[in-house]
Amino acid sequence: MQIAGDGFISVAGMRRALVLQTQLNDVLGLVVRAISSCHQALSKAAVISQDSAEDKQRIIACVVLARLLEIAEAVVLLARGGFSVEVTSTTRTFLEAYFLFGNVCKDPKFVPEYFATDMKTRLTLINQAAKHKGAPFAATNEYATPEIRTKLKEHIAEAQVEGLDAYKNASNVGCAGIYDSLYRIASAATHSSPRALADYVLESRDGTVLEVKRHPQLGDIGHRLLDVGGFLLNVRDAFDELLAEPASAEVALLRSQFAGVRIPES
Repeated sequence: MQIAGDGFISVAGMRRALVLQTQLNDVLGLVVRAISSCHQALSKAAVISQDSAEDKQRIIACVVLARLLEIAEAVVLLARGGFSVEVTSTTRTFLEAYFLFGNVCKDPKFVPEYFATDMKTRLTLINQAAKHKGAPFAATNEYATPEIRTKLKEHIAEAQVEGLDAYKNASNVGCAGIYDSLYRIASAATHSSPRALADYVLESRDGTVLEVKRHPQLGDIGHRLLDVGGFLLNVRDAFDELLAEPASAEVALLRSQFAGVRIPES
């Protein structure tokens, strides 16, 4: 067995990444334009007040959109560097925010339910910290007195708070199929499952590992960029509808261009 490559930030690695960028130029350019389109819509968003449930819905939609755009921009940067497995992993992160965004846009009642989930998270952190002593748990254990713990449990029970549930969020906006396909596939990379490790090796026909790859790879980058780009156009449509803006002609143009783009295969 041998190690192939000197890593991603070596001179040779960055040169290899530039070659891959050339192959991905078309789809990368379209994703960048989709990001720009969403950013322009976000920049123009104007909410006069923050009093009503609908006002809060629009505000949180803006915040989640900012989150989505940062993740999408991270995907672009990772794609340019040839980080094929990390592109897939980050696509999963994008999808979780995508499902949330869809729910925020669909129903203003979702917003308080979403923020209430943080109580469950706080309780979990408190309970786990109680199992340990010393740093970094000391501050949490000092804060989480029995009174605070009891009040938090009472609030959770009274409000019938549920934890964040990506599948439920996906199903609520008609994305159960995406969850059960792309999201689950991308989870392998996120959790470093055995399936994800296959991208790092070259094997013989009998399964002997010949190489461990330590260099930029094309992998599924093109397909993940295509996915993220398409989801961003859905985001722009939903955001425009939420803010009662007319449908964007640019989105229609980008959809047709994404449909015709050539995805390089590894």
